[in-house]
Amino acid sequence: MPDTSGPRILVVDDNRQLRRLFALYLEGEGFVIVEADDGRSALEHCARERCDLVLLDLRMPGLDGHEVLARLRAGSPDLPVIVVSGTGDVADVIAALRAGATDYLLKPVEDLAILLHAVKRALERAELLQENRRHREHLEQEVRERTTELEELRRHLEQENEYLREEVGAVAPVSGMIGGSAVMLRLLHEIELVAPTGANVLISGESGTGKELVARAIHERSPRRERPLIKVNCASIPRELFESEFFGHIRGSFTGAVRDRVGRFQLADHGTLFLDEVGEIPLELQGKLLRVLQEGEFERVGEDHTRSVEVRIIAATNRDLLHEVEQGRFRRDLYFRLNVYPVAVPPLRARLEDVPALAEHFLSLACRRLGAEPPPLRRKHVAQLQAYAWPGNVRELQNTMERAAITSRRGEVSFDLGAPPIATAAAVREAAAAGDVLTESQLRGFERENTLRALAAAGWRITGEGGAAELLDLAPSTLASRIKALGLRREEA
Repeated sequence: MPDTSGPRILVVDDNRQLRRLFALYLEGEGFVIVEADDGRSALEHCARERCDLVLLDLRMPGLDGHEVLARLRAGSPDLPVIVVSGTGDVADVIAALRAGATDYLLKPVEDLAILLHAVKRALERAELLQENRRHREHLEQEVRERTTELEELRRHLEQENEYLREEVGAVAPVSGMIGGSAVMLRLLHEIELVAPTGANVLISGESGTGKELVARAIHERSPRRERPLIKVNCASIPRELFESEFFGHIRGSFTGAVRDRVGRFQLADHGTLFLDEVGEIPLELQGKLLRVLQEGEFERVGEDHTRSVEVRIIAATNRDLLHEVEQGRFRRDLYFRLNVYPVAVPPLRARLEDVPALAEHFLSLACRRLGAEPPPLRRKHVAQLQAYAWPGNVRELQNTMERAAITSRRGEVSFDLGAPPIATAAAVREAAAAGDVLTESQLRGFERENTLRALAAAGWRITGEGGAAELLDLAPSTLASRIKALGLRREEA
């Protein structure tokens, strides 16, 4: 008899051959498979019988995958749904993810191990969420019957569970990109979506956020991955050498041109050209760059022969290029040619939940180079790192952990962050520098913001090692009174 005890997976696709392929493979891995050839049959089955996960095609006759997904999420918000799309339409996949799809796969799924990994990961996350929900409901029922002291305990345990869930749910690194925060997951999805399309990409973000890693990840997931990724740091090229750097030159074309030189566009032919700090390209050269992007043709400096090239452009900048366009420092037509698909890389302060994994990674790498065992990162260390603003982003965190590896050779890690934690001390100094007297309202506003940041960094734990009271250097009772007086709630964090 077939095994009916394993997780039940509903495969919804009007392609019978693909359904059978998925079903046979997953049944061999111990799953119970039910098939549906249209959306209406799928909804009827989910209403009638238990279903642990749905593999859903987007484009089907009759009731399409988008409508099926909306109805499934409305009836069973926790049911994991993996979209299997063959449309190649970026908007389709983005719409499905926004509607609540757990993950997506692009057809054809040539490696069924990828399908198995996605299924197992979705089921593990669903199980973890269910366990946490049951535990939270039990605690909430208990605290209704107890005192204010137990109310504090409930919040403490709830936050501990959420912290563990975030740690377990961290996604695997993608080309050195580490993190499981919501903003990182969105970034990784955008990379997966745009990589196979061949569209030009404009990556924006502050210095030190890892824009080059994003460019490499896009290239490595594109059909051009067997061809070179050529990088040009536009900020480091002397103004008079831009044209030679991009297009090459022939011997004798200018003083110092002692031999022929191949330009970066030619080196990147049928591959990817990464223009880092693209906003630094001189205005007078931008027209020639636009010509290459539009027509695929250029001439070397000093040469009349026109050459053809086919290159995908990935550009990166920490400037507001649209503002540069409005100021006349960057060509509007070039901006729109580069900005076919914009990708914004979040600053580290927008994904502080990724700091522990990043810190451990960088500390491990640094200690390996030093031939030493990495010291453990304790909860108080994590709280300290998450309470810092990281103006230098991931690059600053990496440097901090390298210093920690050097200074922490006796088994106890320590950090010299060189600045106060995320707080409003800088804002107070800035306001005071203007010579104004600060009002009580301003000071109370600063106190409120700083307290909220400390609570968020400590996971709303007041007492204990790494708690908010320790971060603020206050007695727990004093902090509890301040929270009550300021009317702080966790939803504000």
